[in-house]
Amino acid sequence: MAARSSMRDDDLPEISGEYLSGIGRKLTVLTADLVAYSELMHRDVSTGIAVLRKTRSILSNCIRRKSGQVLQTPGDFVLSTFENFGEALEAAAWAQERLLEHHKKSQIPNAGHWKIGIAHGEIYAIGDDLFGNAINVAARLQALAAPGEIYFTDGFENLAVPANLIVEDLGTKKLKNIDRPIPVHRAILADYDAFIRQSETKHSTSPKLLKRLRKPVLRLESFSNINRTRKGALFGEALVEEVRLILSRLGNTVTVTDPAGQVPVPHDYVLSGAVQGRGPFLRIIARLVSSADGTTVWTDRFECDLNHSFDVQDQISQEIVSALQLHLTDGEQVRLWRRGAKSGKAWELFQMARDMERRFTRQGHEKAKELYREALKLDPGYLSASVALAFCYLDEVRLGWSRNSETSISEAESLCQAVNRIAPDHPDACGLQGFLHYFQDRWPEAEDAMQKAVDLVPYSPEMVGYQGALRDLMGKHDAAITSYTRALSLSAHAPAWIASNLGLSCLAVGDVEEAERIYREVLQHHPGYVRAWIGLSVALNRQGRQRDGAEAAATVLLLDPAFTAAEWARSGPFRDKALSDQFVADLRAVGIP
Repeated sequence: MAARSSMRDDDLPEISGEYLSGIGRKLTVLTADLVAYSELMHRDVSTGIAVLRKTRSILSNCIRRKSGQVLQTPGDFVLSTFENFGEALEAAAWAQERLLEHHKKSQIPNAGHWKIGIAHGEIYAIGDDLFGNAINVAARLQALAAPGEIYFTDGFENLAVPANLIVEDLGTKKLKNIDRPIPVHRAILADYDAFIRQSETKHSTSPKLLKRLRKPVLRLESFSNINRTRKGALFGEALVEEVRLILSRLGNTVTVTDPAGQVPVPHDYVLSGAVQGRGPFLRIIARLVSSADGTTVWTDRFECDLNHSFDVQDQISQEIVSALQLHLTDGEQVRLWRRGAKSGKAWELFQMARDMERRFTRQGHEKAKELYREALKLDPGYLSASVALAFCYLDEVRLGWSRNSETSISEAESLCQAVNRIAPDHPDACGLQGFLHYFQDRWPEAEDAMQKAVDLVPYSPEMVGYQGALRDLMGKHDAAITSYTRALSLSAHAPAWIASNLGLSCLAVGDVEEAERIYREVLQHHPGYVRAWIGLSVALNRQGRQRDGAEAAATVLLLDPAFTAAEWARSGPFRDKALSDQFVADLRAVGIP
């Protein structure tokens, strides 16, 4: 692993490339990471920066005063070295003690916790680049730690451990990209451990993020005919109608208004354009403008030769719709869906299937599978369609809809094998592999595969949301909440399933009022979303509002008459049996059979 230099705090010494001389030196590496920094920045940038700078300064000063060298501080990460292991452990313990004192006085005691990893080994320097297995190991250990914890390896039996530390031997662990198992120890201050438990606060999702659940309303205007040619006019009219046709099939994703309608409808965006032609050559300019402030969200130019491009109208309309999805709803994921399609018709079928699947109804689910299969008949190598169909099979197991779970998982496995033959490192393929590993009880591989998918498309709300769903299935609900919150932030108009899953995670950790707030926001914009009604009925019952919960449950049964509490239990949404049993009891208390 190579660590790069970055901007440092003003009080940190400059580190030259000559700090480590020779071929290599045995040193102890201490790495530290600020917990939930990204989430804090999403909520309040100024507070996030202030928390980072203050707590990082405390940590850095403790490292230096124990003879450590702070080499790099890229954002919420600190890399440092010590001549011996004992000094590093003393510095870590002292830093956590000082940080604890700071948190007890802070107005936001639940923010600014650091987790630390320590390892010993040879470090190499080439210019400002640092290399060495100890850096890898320390970073992996730090990633395993929880707030306030110190994870370390090497030489524990020969150390005088600081008296204020509680140390636990965790045995050997296989760390990601580390060849051999590593002996790992966990340490934390007793007072810090108690403070973390006492100061845990309820999650609070930013109202701005929840407002993103609103479907975008688009006004689609005629494209102007600059040269006033008949060919340009006909092409422009046909192009607008083709775009309207595609968007009309995505009613769960976007709402399109008719500018010719007699009743004006408020809209968020306007899609317009112009057509300019000379002979058989046409230039089309399309633009998307925000109605709120008139700013241009997106614009692009397309050129075509009508003598040689029979299906150019379809191609351009699909490019325009993809651009709308990229900037308004699905973000970076759209590039993958568009890039992998060789058939325009298959791409359209895929889009229709996604829209049906996101309704999370039995009928919608079956229709989505049918449409995905049709897309694959037209384009057998369409990777995203194969992945989406495989997820349908896994979802019907997860939602309790499958008639035979083993058969459904087997179908998903077959599709995954086909996908891996095409492109095993494709983000969609990695995400699918992650969920299959989960169903095969191979959790470490599941987490690694999903993390790889997110690393490949870090700005995809869908992939980051999938990571949250996987974490939820594994019982890592706090981590899932972080993923869902980030996924919401990546889309101007987020899908309902991400927020609905976030509500379920909040129920799992006991944030019942927050869950209700999330579900009500979902239902304000997606009143037919049955999973939000299910969660709302439970949240209301847990607050002693059984009558309100029963009304929500009645809506559940109106939307999905076949839904039962037993079906929910079969779907296994919680690994913790106590959580699952409690949810089923809540459902039955409000009238779900």
